[in-house]
Amino acid sequence: MKTSPKNIKGVMEDRLPKKVVQALKAAGEVAEGMNYSAYLVGGLVRDLLLGVENLDVDITVEGEGIAFAEKLAQRLSGRVKGITRFGTAIVTLRGGFKIDVATARREYYERPAALPTVQKSSIREDQFRRDFTINAMAIKLNPGEFGKLIDFFAGERDLKRGVVRALHKKSFLDDPTRIFRAVRFSERYQFKIDEGTKDLIKQATNLAMFDELTIERVRDELVLILSEENPARAIKKMAELHELKFIHPRIKLNKQLRKLLGNLEEVLSWFRSSFPKEKPSPWLIYFSALLRGLTLKEARAACQRFHLSRKDEEKVIKGKEGVSRKLRELGKEKPRPSQIYLQLESLPLESLLVVMARASRIVRERISLYLRELRRARLKVTGDDLKELGLRPGPKFAELLKKTLIAKLDGSLKTKEDELNYVKMNISRMRR
Repeated sequence: MKTSPKNIKGVMEDRLPKKVVQALKAAGEVAEGMNYSAYLVGGLVRDLLLGVENLDVDITVEGEGIAFAEKLAQRLSGRVKGITRFGTAIVTLRGGFKIDVATARREYYERPAALPTVQKSSIREDQFRRDFTINAMAIKLNPGEFGKLIDFFAGERDLKRGVVRALHKKSFLDDPTRIFRAVRFSERYQFKIDEGTKDLIKQATNLAMFDELTIERVRDELVLILSEENPARAIKKMAELHELKFIHPRIKLNKQLRKLLGNLEEVLSWFRSSFPKEKPSPWLIYFSALLRGLTLKEARAACQRFHLSRKDEEKVIKGKEGVSRKLRELGKEKPRPSQIYLQLESLPLESLLVVMARASRIVRERISLYLRELRRARLKVTGDDLKELGLRPGPKFAELLKKTLIAKLDGSLKTKEDELNYVKMNISRMRR
């Protein structure tokens, strides 16, 4: 397909901040002075055409990318860092604004899922190595052609049609993480995945080629998918494309998981409106939901396989460990506030929300009470007060404060004086 003659300079000036447009024009002038061609590439081009905000600036040059980055940094009073052997660098400007610079290149994959061998090339070959047509457009930055849309593979047409389409038949063999990326872009923009692309994804999943791929890249793609606006919908698409097995072979989108995902949407919607300042990690919540049907041992193995941090792993495990017992206890008739508190206090917020999604209506109400009131309960009496009463910090010190808090939760202590009297009474008992 021939390069599109369309010029979107006006779109750029309308939709991008003035300082970004000025930086892009400077990049074009620097390239012209070096006898290079410079192009704005990547997601920013796609989102400009869609009218979606995006300020991730990626520039590719037909020439020496690192030499260009150094000249551009000099022109914009910035600095260069992150230089790699692939001819890439980052130009950082005042205020922290960054421009990623790359040399136009072609890539060869010696075997499926291996890292590529890279050679300098043209903008057409550079775009051909990308994942989908909607991400394979460029905008010329050189003076005289500033704003010219370069679209070799009908990316603009696919944007208008709302289609995610792979560039070539080997796309998912070259980089299997693209099978997840297709879902992410499809769900983010509410696009359809092209039928031929779906077939290529299914073929790639059947070959199960993730052994040689660093598992961190798979994890990072999962984090991005599960951080999108509607992860439940993305999970259903992943199931349709046979992708869930790469998280764990026993994960199936069965009736139980569908119900849990639906409940999670309700719970998270309620939580966000009730506690707008709190920001639990959505991807970890949905990842935990996906592991719902696994044993504790299998869930821990999945966390370790994806190299989750110890903190994140424990959040997942605590959302499974002993939960059935907790739900039974919380479901008993008229539990005291302290009983609700003691069942839930050890759960991280992400774990708590998954548990809430699994719970009955009455148990959800009790978890809601914990979130709204009980977890925020604080004593008026302090550790200093206990020291003044002759107690030394230690296990009994903490035990006494916890016991006092429980009495307060159940409504028997209203004032600081009540709390002090309760503490004194228990100190007397401890000394008998």
